[in-house]
Amino acid sequence: MIHRQTLRVLSALILVLLLSPAKSQDIHFTLKNMTPLAFNPANTGAFYGSYRLSGLYRDQYRSVIGSAAFMTPTFSIDAPVIRGFKKTDWVGVGVFFYSDKSGTGGLTQSSFKVSAAYHLALNKKGTNVLSIAYQTGAVQRQVKNSQDLVFEDQLLLGPGGTSMDLAIVDNMKKGFLDHVGGIRYSSKYNKTDEFYIGFSADKFGRPDWSALKQGGDYRLFPRVFAQAGLSRVMSNKIRFSPNISFQKVMKTPENTIVVQGLLDYLYSKEREIVLKGGLGYRSGAGIGDAIQVMLGADIKGINVMLGYDVNISPLSAASGTVGGFELAAQYIGKVYKRPKPDPIIFCPRF
Repeated sequence: MIHRQTLRVLSALILVLLLSPAKSQDIHFTLKNMTPLAFNPANTGAFYGSYRLSGLYRDQYRSVIGSAAFMTPTFSIDAPVIRGFKKTDWVGVGVFFYSDKSGTGGLTQSSFKVSAAYHLALNKKGTNVLSIAYQTGAVQRQVKNSQDLVFEDQLLLGPGGTSMDLAIVDNMKKGFLDHVGGIRYSSKYNKTDEFYIGFSADKFGRPDWSALKQGGDYRLFPRVFAQAGLSRVMSNKIRFSPNISFQKVMKTPENTIVVQGLLDYLYSKEREIVLKGGLGYRSGAGIGDAIQVMLGADIKGINVMLGYDVNISPLSAASGTVGGFELAAQYIGKVYKRPKPDPIIFCPRF
């Protein structure tokens, strides 16, 4: 059973999430676990293996705005590289990239970040681990197609009119250096089951994010992210993994709650095939923003997932309930050393 203290922490987190208002949202993904460095750098190197490759592509609201839809590819690679101060501790490092493009003007936000995490074992067996991490990198923004934007004075001038506002739109890249802090606690409380909870925060210092050459002063507030989850074996073929997450931009009404439940089904032990599926809910205006559908498979260590958002927000009248689509893949590689007498996986954690 889970320790009482762990249950209290999880209960407190769920209570906070459920009582928080959900009005709007920052950048988000349905398949969060398939892009582990996007929200919490404490996930860096937190896996069993030698290295991990993760890629995800999200396409949102194409049914509403066509080619101006939100398109967001991401990629990350991370690895546990060295042991820590104790034999049961280890250090993970990684890199993360994403690009988010939307709108007629091709407004693009992109970032490349590096992260490092120290994983501190809290007991001799290394089953309870506290991870502390830091991530940093450049975040850039650009209006790539300003000539395609239409301003109010152009509408008043009629066909062929040229807007005076085009002069203040900055086509050059504009950005800032982002700093992200993260912490994560995980507990493998028996041979098969695990619990985790984590927090992170970014965008410290309120950077100016205006895309204008003059007159703009759009400063960002820090974003906080929290997630808790459980992975439990229900039978010799089924594993159940529920999770709940909360994302908020401080001092604004922007916050999002996501509740998900995933099932793994061992289809073939000999061929190493595990089928995956689940449902989720993301909060938003009215009854919420979306119902999430997730399907996938793990075939010999290659994990492939599809995510689809059924839009239930007020925008569903225009979208026809078609929200976001995601395709993600993840591979955990294992580099083997061959000491005598038996081969072992090259992984500082073990």
